[in-house]
Amino acid sequence: MDKIKYHIVFRIDLTQQVRDIRKAFGQFSSSKTQICNTLKPTEIEFDSQEDVLEATQSIDFDKGDIIIKKSGIYLVIAGPQIAKLRGEKNRWIDFWLRVNNVDLPNSNVRRVILDSQEKDVIPINAVCPLNRGDTLNIMMAAETEGEGIGIEAMQPDGEPTIPSIILTLVQLD
Repeated sequence: MDKIKYHIVFRIDLTQQVRDIRKAFGQFSSSKTQICNTLKPTEIEFDSQEDVLEATQSIDFDKGDIIIKKSGIYLVIAGPQIAKLRGEKNRWIDFWLRVNNVDLPNSNVRRVILDSQEKDVIPINAVCPLNRGDTLNIMMAAETEGEGIGIEAMQPDGEPTIPSIILTLVQLD
């Protein structure tokens, strides 16, 4: 008896499966200059969420609140563009992360601003667990009020806007 060979071809559409297991991500920025007008901590606000390849957004925002839609371990990277609009004395400004109205331990960074011509980006980064429904905020506080210390958006001629802050979140697990 002759043996009959069968070739069975399975065709699996993995595109839906990949979409279902995609890790959460989000990139946010602000085109507004934001100044510390009080000595109390100030929540930084965002006004733009970048569309990445027309992907479904897995993280959302409402002004200063970054809202997590998928639980996981996240890498958080923020880059505020610091500035001091006036004043002659050296002054500090701090930035840190807050989750559900609780400051994230060891997330604070400080920069001393020497004069009003100085501009710099102060990186803030952390790896932390975030759960669905959690709210993440970037906070700032300054040594003094009235000198225009904060984050500054700029519009150079013939170039893209320099946002006052860029925030990127990527789910690691």
